Amino acid sequence: MQIRRAALAVVMSAVALGATAAAAAPASAGPQATSCGEAVRNTRSDLQQAGAPTGATDWQGVRNAAQDFLNQHPWNSPGTQALQADVNDLNRLCAP
Repeated sequence: MQIRRAALAVVMSAVALGATAAAAAPASAGPQATSCGEAVRNTRSDLQQAGAPTGATDWQGVRNAAQDFLNQHPWNSPGTQALQADVNDLNRLCAP
């Protein structure tokens, strides 16, 4: 019986944590950027929300900061999904 209670507590904690993470998903997890400048702003904002602000302002520096964050946080959370979309936008809109 104690094992069941402990297992239930773990599951409930995981559910609560998942709900909290989903509620804190960056705003740019939705539509894609339509310009390089917008992609840079979205990525900087998402990095700030993830607790990893960057001082970079050029698209390569911002992309590198986002990719470094993704490399250090390989799980598939809403925040990392948004940052991966940001990196894709930066590559699509800013790369020559």
